[in-house]
Parts: sequence; C-alpha cells; structure tokens
Amino acid sequence: MYQLLIADDEKIIREGLKNVVEWKELGYEIADIFTDGQEIIEYLEYAVPDVILTDIKMNHISGIDIAKYVFDQKLPCKVVLVSGYQEFELALSGIKYGAEDYLLKPIDVDNLTKTFSKIKEELDQKRQRDLQAQEEKDRMQEAIPLLEERFFSDLILGVAGSEEYIKSRMAILYPQMDINHCHCLLADIQIKNYQDFMEHIWQYNYDQFEINIIHFLQIWHREMSFHLVFKSGDMLEVFGVLVKQSNVADAHEVCQREMESLVQELTNSFQFQADYEMKQIYSNIFEINCIQERLFSQGYSEESPKQHLQEKKKLIMSNISLGNMVTAQKIFHSIMDEISTAPSIVRNNFVIEILSTMNAVIKEVNVKLSDSLRTYFNYSLVLSFQGTEEVKAYCDRIFDRIKLAEEKKEYYDTTALISKAKRYIIDNIDKDISQEETANQLFICSSYLSRLFKKQTGENFTQYVTKMKMEKAVELLKDPQYKTYQVSEALGYKTPRYFSRLFRMQTGMNPSEYRGKVLKLGGVADEN
Repeated sequence: MYQLLIADDEKIIREGLKNVVEWKELGYEIADIFTDGQEIIEYLEYAVPDVILTDIKMNHISGIDIAKYVFDQKLPCKVVLVSGYQEFELALSGIKYGAEDYLLKPIDVDNLTKTFSKIKEELDQKRQRDLQAQEEKDRMQEAIPLLEERFFSDLILGVAGSEEYIKSRMAILYPQMDINHCHCLLADIQIKNYQDFMEHIWQYNYDQFEINIIHFLQIWHREMSFHLVFKSGDMLEVFGVLVKQSNVADAHEVCQREMESLVQELTNSFQFQADYEMKQIYSNIFEINCIQERLFSQGYSEESPKQHLQEKKKLIMSNISLGNMVTAQKIFHSIMDEISTAPSIVRNNFVIEILSTMNAVIKEVNVKLSDSLRTYFNYSLVLSFQGTEEVKAYCDRIFDRIKLAEEKKEYYDTTALISKAKRYIIDNIDKDISQEETANQLFICSSYLSRLFKKQTGENFTQYVTKMKMEKAVELLKDPQYKTYQVSEALGYKTPRYFSRLFRMQTGMNPSEYRGKVLKLGGVADEN
C-alpha cells in the first residue's frame, strides 16, 4: 500500500475525497487528512508519504506552497492538485513545481481513478527499480570482501593485469579516491610466539584466527585501510592504502605511523608478540607491478626462497588446478623475471621445485595427462641450463602441452582435488584442521581452495569441517563412556565450551541434551 495524504479546507470535500473511491483497491492507504497546507508541511518534517492530494487554495498555506516545498526539499513524494476553472493559472504554476497532475472541481470519479492508477504504476516501477538497485548494491557489498581478498593478493603477487583492470577494481573498493595519487605500503608482520599463542592463548581453531585477523583489518580504519595479502604460518603480509590524500613527505611518515599503530593494536587485541618489516612504501598503486625487482640482488637464501615466491608458486598450482593455464604461465614468467639475477643453481633448483609440484597437481586432476608429460619433466636437463630464457623456453613447452590438452577437453577434473581435500579432512578429523594446511597438501593457495570448495560443495571449507566433526561427535556420543570434554578433545577442539557451541549451532542442542533427547541414552549432564 502507498501512503496518501488528503488536504482541503472544506469538510464536505475532504470527506468526499476520502470516500469517493475505494482507495485500498487502488493500492493506497490514507495516512491522514488535513484542513490546511501548514499541517501538511509540519507532517512532512517527520514523515514523507507517497502522494499528496490537496486543494489548490486553502486559508493559510496553499497547494502551490505544498508543491513548492516538496520541490525545494527534493522529497520523494508526488503532489496532485484539485482546482476550480477559475484557478487554472494557479494550477499551471503548480505543475512548474513538479505537481503530478491537477483535477478540476467538481471531481470526476473516473478521472480521479485514472490519475491515481497511473501514479500507482509509476510508483510500482520506481519501487521495482529501487529494489533492483538495492539488490545490486547488496550483491556488490557481498562481493567486496572476496574482491579485496583476490585483488590485493593478485596485485602484490604480480598477476593483477592491466592498469584498466586495477583502476576498475579500485573504483569499486575506493570510489572516492584518486588512485593516481594514492600512497600504499607493503609490510610483513611476524608473530614471534606463534606456536605458543595458538596452543595456549588462542581458544579457537587455526582458520578462525585468520578469519578474525581479516575481520579486524576490515573494521580497523584510521588514516590507512589495511588488507591481508596472505598468511603463511607465523607470518602475515599486509597491504595498506592511505585513504587520506597527503604529500609525499607526509605520506611516508603517516604510513610508518599507521603501521606501528596497527601492529600495536593487533598485539593488544590478540595478546601475541609481533614484529613487522616495512617492505615498501609506494606513491602510486601502479608502481606495485615492479615491487620486487631487486629482491634477489639484495640477498637470497637457497634453503628458503622468498615467502612471496612460495605464494606465487601456490598461485601457479591453483590456476593449473582450475584449468587457467594462461594465468599460470604468466605467473611463472613473473617468477622467472624476479629470479633472473639469482645464481643459476638457485634459480634452477627453484624451477625444479615448481615443476615437481606441478607434476603432482596435474596427477591429481588428470592421471593420463600426467603420464603423457613424464618425458617433459627432465630435472637433470633443467639443472644444466645457464640462462633464464632457456628455462622459460623449456617450461613454456610444458605449459603449451597442458593448454593443448585443455583445448581438446582432455583436462581437467577439479572434483578429484576436492575429493582429496575431503579425504584429508576425514583422515585428520581428530586434529585442528586448517584451510591453510589443507591447501598446502594440495599445493594451492588457501583462498583458491576456499572458492573451489564452495563452488563444488555449496558450503565453505569451515562449514564442511564442522559438519564432519559434528557427525563424528554424534558417533562418539553414542558411547556412554565418553564425556563431552573427552569428545571435544577427540575432535581436536581446545575447549569443551567452543565444541558445545558449535554442536548447538549444528543440532539446536548441546551434547548432553542431544544424548538424552535424541540418542535416548539418559545420564547426567556433563557440560561445564
């Protein structure tokens, strides 16, 4: 129902306008009836109806004044004027202020019905447009966290694409920002007491810790906005965007100050110990495409390649698993460009590491293709290469062979990958199963596993793990010798309270209630 106000200084006309048609059948509800325009303006100060039906001439404030007030205040309200023949010129001035229509006295019921039917159609169309716009806005709001997660990771790892792509994504995430002059930073935060923190301080699982860090960064806004690029064990890589415009000198000082404040707030909130390393401050987001050119000339450890390269390697495997071979090859080339200045033995060993992992991933999704590629994975030959271009050319032949298989529909089956993830979950149901560790078992990025898992199963990774653990919990609860805390421990939960909360979310009852009401085992409650 649309809200309607009626105003006329003559009672008989007011009553006539109220009763002359069945307003509810037309789709309207009379919100109130007034004797003067002043009352309507007072009403409009705290509520706005959909339509006002008003006499054009009244004692104090006229219908024209009402139309002008609605027009000046830009209120989402339609005005219909009622006038006599002698008031035609006044009616025209009302139209100037956006009045929807005017009706001549005496009121013709058919004309009144026709006018308000037409207005209802317009209101219906507007409501539909507003609904579609809100749905689109809601979809965008839902997509923004995923867009942030994927975009900033791709940006830092060098696979974000063209400047136009970067501009379009930044326009969604930061619509008010001049991205040609936006200062950014990249930093690593290392949790010094990570294992002790996870075992003795953090009460929930590993995945929940990463989720809480992401949520913390989403709500922590001062002069900079921060995003988690990736988490790997005790290390968090974060990307910060300066949301307030500053000159270059001030920007460097602000970035440093904001990073120190962020780490301080993280350590206070989560109760862990941490240090950070400021890797780079940029005056323009487009500089990031060449952020790590000198990493290898600054020193390289053969035993442990730079962490971001390990993440790039995972990104290659993620794209191979999904059949995105062009992207996987592009990432491989970016790695080659970065390690071009490294010693050849270091470079070639890292390439062998990539190829051997590729072979394992391909075997998971397509055994036949893996067998056909066996002769291509000649690691002795790779070790003999002296130049980066030789390595690129050799590996490009492997990528081309895989792309050919993809074109012939010989490749790929991501269900095998998810099946392996599910097997890993079941085999480790007694442990604190993290998405990060499961992704490592598949040689892919945690974020890609999350998206692939959701696509294949219809539920996210954490939901699936919880469901499997609760099914195991029900099985254990059937045995009277297990108390709730023992079931909790057997499933890798740190506290019985956390386990009971998850169990209630899944079943609507705590474990003791479930035992008594569903399993009919009776016994005393063993909840804390």
